[in-house]
Amino acid sequence: MVPRSILTFLILLLASGDLAAERTITLVGDKWCPFNCNDHPDHRGVLVEKAAAALAEKGIRLEYIEVPWSRAILSVRAGQHDAIVGTGISETPDFYFPPEPLAYAHHSFFTLPSDTWEYSGLKSLKGTRIGVIQGYSYGGLYQDYIKSNKGNEARVIALRGNQVLPRLVEMLRRGRIDALVAEERVLNYHFALSDQENPLRYAGLANEEALYVAFSPALEDGAELAEALGHGMKKADPSP
Repeated sequence: MVPRSILTFLILLLASGDLAAERTITLVGDKWCPFNCNDHPDHRGVLVEKAAAALAEKGIRLEYIEVPWSRAILSVRAGQHDAIVGTGISETPDFYFPPEPLAYAHHSFFTLPSDTWEYSGLKSLKGTRIGVIQGYSYGGLYQDYIKSNKGNEARVIALRGNQVLPRLVEMLRRGRIDALVAEERVLNYHFALSDQENPLRYAGLANEEALYVAFSPALEDGAELAEALGHGMKKADPSP
């Protein structure tokens, strides 16, 4: 018969081990369906669910929170939240990244159907007012063009806050911008929510960008979490 004191010790040890094995990290991003979103009845978006499945291997749960993109970056950098979803390396170069991306974005230009303008490089943007979301890198378009034209609303109008994509679509319809930049699947999903096909005209690819879940530089084990995410993703999809 095991003495009561030893039995109590073993119970406490097992309980503390279970608690140590459980962990919840906060993952933030702005609404960017179908990649990440909190209003879908079955899932939180393909990136969130993919990361959740990979980290579950280590007993880690994800709590997904939506905040405007610029605030998401700042809060994760400061350690107020643990990780960000849908980021590129150029947007958050100081964060901890897994070895491989979770998906790829196709940042593209869209105009009204009546327009004929086509994007064929930065020179083709001359005379075109584009609408963008503040803080997005757009796979390098921010560094190459948006940053140098910041404040020049004859060339770039950058919106911030919540529900930015619908606002950009409305600005395009009203003629306040000539083209908007959006990820093609995100824009299609936006219109699908109201049971319609995307009525806007595709006007060219700006950039393709690798998308990641990246961890806060304020986390002591941020590098380990990124490695665990990469390992879990590789285990789920072992193909090279």
